[in-house]
Amino acid sequence: MQTTESIRLFIVDDHELIRYAMESWMAQDTASSTLPPEPAIRVVGTASNGQDALSGVRSLQKTDTAPNFLLIDFQLPDMLGSEVIQTLRAEGITSEQMRALVMTGMENAPVKSILSSGANGYLSKKESSTTFLSAMRQVFLKPDDLWLNPAEAKRMLNAERSLTTAGITSAEKNVLRLLYLSNEEIAEALNISRGTVKNHLNNMYSKLGINSRPEAVQFALKVGLLPKHHS
Repeated sequence: MQTTESIRLFIVDDHELIRYAMESWMAQDTASSTLPPEPAIRVVGTASNGQDALSGVRSLQKTDTAPNFLLIDFQLPDMLGSEVIQTLRAEGITSEQMRALVMTGMENAPVKSILSSGANGYLSKKESSTTFLSAMRQVFLKPDDLWLNPAEAKRMLNAERSLTTAGITSAEKNVLRLLYLSNEEIAEALNISRGTVKNHLNNMYSKLGINSRPEAVQFALKVGLLPKHHS
């Protein structure tokens, strides 16, 4: 028996093959067993560019199929996926109403640009269908979490366990995930003040029994919150 609200997904990508593949993943996922994973995912709309995405999401807003999840390519023919998200957020569609994940084929994703737009994170297009489905469910069920590092499920569980044991909050965890940026850049990406970033860092140092940023970076690497190679 389904106990969780289903994910009503709107997919935006200029490649028809990618849109088709993703719709197929969702359909196969739903039909995979007599008890499919929750929450169920169903596609309620697709678009091939930013303007069609905006009009499509807007037109569905007052219907029973209003999307509560947007999966959007970063580089669209007419605008950036982050610009689409920023526009919808400015129009009052909050993250609580509609989660958003950005897809990118770029080696070094523009994390600051993606997060400051109001997205819940990003995924590499090289990831497997299983990772895409896991990421969507994680973000849907835990909207305060950012999906930045396409980690394996086991590593994610280990990270959660370590963070819970240390008493690290979701807000502090999001700062940990961005430690390769400066405090000013972290503040901009998360839409918080530099003072708040500093407070989160000091609180984490105290909880983890450490005294410096390099030690915090080592902890974040150890639990899988930071990729081993970052720029």
